Amino acid sequence: MIKGWKNLALSYGLPLIVLCVYWYFSLTPLTFQSLEFWFNFLLYFVVSAGISYLLDARKNTRVLAINGTVIGVSILALLVGMVIGLPIFRSGSYAKLIEHQEGDFSEDMIVTNPSDIPTIDRDMAERLGSRKIGEVLDLVSQFNVADEFTQIAYQGQSVRVSPLEYVNVWRWFSNRSEGIPHYVVVDMVTGEADLVDLEENIRYSHSGFLNDDITRHIFLKHPTTLFENPVLELDDEGTPYYVAPIAKRQFSFLGPKDIVGAFVVNATNGEIVRYDLEDIPDWVDRVFPADMVMNQINYNGQYRNGFWNSLVTKRGVIQNAEGYNYIVMDDDLYLYTGLTSVVSDESNIGFVLVNSRTKESHRYNISTATEWSAMDSAEGSVQEKDYTSTFPLLFNMNGKPVYQLSLKDSAGLIKLYAFVDALNYQKVGIGNTLNQAWQSYNGGEVTITDENPILEGDITTVNGAVDLLQSVVIGGETIYYMTIVGDTESIYTIPVSLNQALPFLKTGDEVILEIQQEEVINITIK
Repeated sequence: MIKGWKNLALSYGLPLIVLCVYWYFSLTPLTFQSLEFWFNFLLYFVVSAGISYLLDARKNTRVLAINGTVIGVSILALLVGMVIGLPIFRSGSYAKLIEHQEGDFSEDMIVTNPSDIPTIDRDMAERLGSRKIGEVLDLVSQFNVADEFTQIAYQGQSVRVSPLEYVNVWRWFSNRSEGIPHYVVVDMVTGEADLVDLEENIRYSHSGFLNDDITRHIFLKHPTTLFENPVLELDDEGTPYYVAPIAKRQFSFLGPKDIVGAFVVNATNGEIVRYDLEDIPDWVDRVFPADMVMNQINYNGQYRNGFWNSLVTKRGVIQNAEGYNYIVMDDDLYLYTGLTSVVSDESNIGFVLVNSRTKESHRYNISTATEWSAMDSAEGSVQEKDYTSTFPLLFNMNGKPVYQLSLKDSAGLIKLYAFVDALNYQKVGIGNTLNQAWQSYNGGEVTITDENPILEGDITTVNGAVDLLQSVVIGGETIYYMTIVGDTESIYTIPVSLNQALPFLKTGDEVILEIQQEEVINITIK
């Protein structure tokens, strides 16, 4: 009898302990709506059966029978859950996951001043943020700038925001009692970066370990709820919050996901408030993830005339442009993507703007060249430079649809701006600034240089001996922070790519720094 209980304890208890430890680190939601939960559930009984068989197959026949039954029933339920939620049975429901209202392009998308268009993407924001943290030498050995840089509407402006992150687990352990003291805000129009000093430091973030990890913090409080990746946002007073959209399977416990609410978590004290979709505060922007919205746009375009039509005749079947961008309008964040026919992708038949908080969608029925055609045309205008284009936005400029995009070099830095006629994509205007590009688009003479448009201005030179020197790795690149003897108030940020001899630099070495717009653009080591 005792041996039998020992076998049961080993068969069920040992895998359960291992599974609990795994769940703590994997953060698998404890709900049948999670496919990973099903796999863990099945694996638990498979391992339990295996242990029972190895211990004593003859005496554990009952345990093996129970486990076999559970595994069989679970696999059957899993298959049923998958099948009944397929589009072939619920095509109309799939199409209604998102529904479009008709928008007015002539009124909604007007831009009168090209310089008001936001152009700072994540790569450039990360670069500007890294430069900002270099101004505080005490921070660089403890923190990096996280690569999140979430685009949000903040106080009516389009900005990207990202917290600092712990350099490693040891820095987290030594600083966790105080937390993360700053976050970075980058204005997407002007490129101005601000290192915000917090009155209450950030305790919960993606760089925190164990219970300080923001996803684990939510999971431990709500382990049975399916939620998406938390993203950093700011309320109107600048208080940092993480917003985790709450998802629910539709049509079946394994059907497509849709958002039904959100957890709003104060990043400083960990307080979690759960909101239904209609009650989410207006300052929250990132509720509906972009990949989910893009899928639902395709569902609407494919299945609105039935499942078989999407496969056979394909009458009226459309899809998204396989790319998207964001734009701030009326203090709300909107996802933009074009619409094109699945039969021919030579042109767009319109585009949609989807509110990222409410999923309210407006469709604009205007025929244009595809975004990819505009990107190819802009890249071809400076093909000798081998630049790549960002995904464009479509605006109403002087009563005509015009794409705006940026051209980036191999390092991911914005080098040029472009405007492309959305009706005749052969017409392109290129310039070092938005105003120059707009002038070029309208037939003006513009001289294009290789200078970074964000780093205009005179070059100054600083000579001296290295006083303090510290290196950190940010975004996969080694960055050096240094001060010069006699000028300890100025801190210079220098990427290793500027001079491969930087790893050998030491205190007291003489250097010559070339500085443009407060950024070191060249370093010579004597």
